[in-house]
Amino acid sequence: MKVHHTKYKKNYRKYILDCVYSDDKELTTDLEKINYIFNRFYSEYGWEIQRVGKLKAISRWLSGLALPIAFVHEDIVKLAIEMGSINPNPSNKLYYQVCDNYWNFMANIILGLEKEITK
Repeated sequence: MKVHHTKYKKNYRKYILDCVYSDDKELTTDLEKINYIFNRFYSEYGWEIQRVGKLKAISRWLSGLALPIAFVHEDIVKLAIEMGSINPNPSNKLYYQVCDNYWNFMANIILGLEKEITK
């Protein structure tokens, strides 16, 4: 069932952070995971920010499967339903809208996490 955007954004935040891990060290807190995300992003794709802006750079970084989040259309729509951002049984139009906007949407959620580093 679709919920208010303030609720489903929290669901996506938790989902993303639950997917983050490092082979080098155990990440136990949300802050460690957020720092890990941005350290990796800046070292692997920070150069792209000046060319296309931070949102687009993160979107491109994510679409290269930088983090182990859903990436197949069916899984993306299933995730959107589970997170509460769309209702079950979406129309074909909504199905493809969700898929087409997925990487930018997830990049936007991740950008919101960066504010937590500077608190």
